[in-house]
Amino acid sequence: MTNLATQYGAADPLFELHPAPSLLHGRDGEIVHANAALQQLLRSNGADVEGARLADFFPEVSTQLAEAVTPLCLKRVAVRRPDGSNLIARLQVVPNARCGLTLLCVEDLSEYEQELSAANKEFESLTSAAGHDLRGPLRILKGFAEALDDECGAALNDEGKSFLREIVKAADRMEGLIDGLLAFSRATRVEMSSEKLDLSTLAELVTYELRHGKTAREVECVVDADINGWGDVRLITSALRILLGNAWKYTSRTEFGAIRFHTEVRDGRTWYCVSDNGAGFDMSHASRLFQPFIRLHRQDEFPGHGIGLATVQRIVKRHGGEIEAESAVNQGTTIRFWLPPRPQDR
Repeated sequence: MTNLATQYGAADPLFELHPAPSLLHGRDGEIVHANAALQQLLRSNGADVEGARLADFFPEVSTQLAEAVTPLCLKRVAVRRPDGSNLIARLQVVPNARCGLTLLCVEDLSEYEQELSAANKEFESLTSAAGHDLRGPLRILKGFAEALDDECGAALNDEGKSFLREIVKAADRMEGLIDGLLAFSRATRVEMSSEKLDLSTLAELVTYELRHGKTAREVECVVDADINGWGDVRLITSALRILLGNAWKYTSRTEFGAIRFHTEVRDGRTWYCVSDNGAGFDMSHASRLFQPFIRLHRQDEFPGHGIGLATVQRIVKRHGGEIEAESAVNQGTTIRFWLPPRPQDR
């Protein structure tokens, strides 16, 4: 292995002194060499790293790294240091089939994550304050509109009554937007704990709520058994309530609606999936899906506020995971997300 590492360039002073934290590993997952920058990033020495396994430092993606045959980039990967601390990094993977080794460059995203966190907290404080400040005037507006209807409704002509209904409807919609804005803010402000979760049971509870709620109807809901994970029970329940609620809503115009909560394993990661056979959407708009207040369907088709999926994304990212969507118009949608398997991997 040492000869192979030399062929790849590990013995080259440029590799050893290069400022980018880098290592070489074999297809068996053994780390052959780590340069000084990587040793400093991991707070370790060469003896701690060389000869160790990828799984010791990259538990979530070690199999994917070892089996890579083409260059790839992995974003926001949890890296575990020998002292037990963690960092979030971007990984650049460059396999070399000729010598059987792979070059792995590790970019520390800690400073970026801190800046992003500070910006998010500032935004969250603003949205929370704005949401609470808007509630008072809105309640007054809606209260006077309802009083006008009670006291003077009989004196209004049909056009006047229509205007009044539109005022109340707009006030209700604004109230929903404010509620969504506050929920969006709480998703990242609330203190978070981590525990092992029975996601199957949580999903069953949410589907029970949907079956007995205001929009109750016949929908085939399948929740696969024994789906578990780690996370904050309140936040993950909120995320499931939004995802399953969306699936319920977007199957409302499907003759035989079907919803399923299940898992997929890809590249060594377990993805939690909510699938439906509803309206779907054009994947060319997928980049807008998780943006706040952006909706891909008309209000008269499927009412909503455009804040739910943005909130779910916040929850998933706060846990250290990722979320994505797959859909086709009139063919249904699958929203999938993954969470780190253990609290220390966050």
